[in-house]
Amino acid sequence: MAHSYISILFLIVSLIFMLTSVRADLINDVCSKTQKPTICLSALKGDSRSKGANLEGLATISIDISLKNMQSTHDLVNTLLNQATNPKLKTRYSSCLENYNDGIDDLRGLPALLKSKDYVGLNIHASAALDDPSTCDDNFSDPPAESPQLKAASDKLQGIIDIILVISNLLKG
Repeated sequence: MAHSYISILFLIVSLIFMLTSVRADLINDVCSKTQKPTICLSALKGDSRSKGANLEGLATISIDISLKNMQSTHDLVNTLLNQATNPKLKTRYSSCLENYNDGIDDLRGLPALLKSKDYVGLNIHASAALDDPSTCDDNFSDPPAESPQLKAASDKLQGIIDIILVISNLLKG
């Protein structure tokens, strides 16, 4: 009798280990397909909800992280705008503020698309959100240069939004 309990316990522990390994492999698989795998791995493995998450769960997590980062980068742009004395920088930061407002709107629509399993729409709107920080960066092709802090935040944000694109493509399958 004790032997069967040990066997059942071993089976349960083995199944839990296998599920955890499969989920880690899912994150590694998704992140290997992104433009910035290091950002992806850091974002997904750094969120406790990733443990045991399927593709849709990882998409939800990526959307949440993207929205948080889009909002914080928007706040950074607003701070830079208020601190700027150079008229060119003021104009560029004002334009960037509009880009990040659009990005926030784009990302806020993603959960409903995911919930309705509209993976094509999810991909289209995530692509639009990805364009917003990139468009801001393009404003700084001529001097004066983009703030290094803004450039770093934009790069990270684009890496996180790319996770949504990869996942939406996998879900469209």
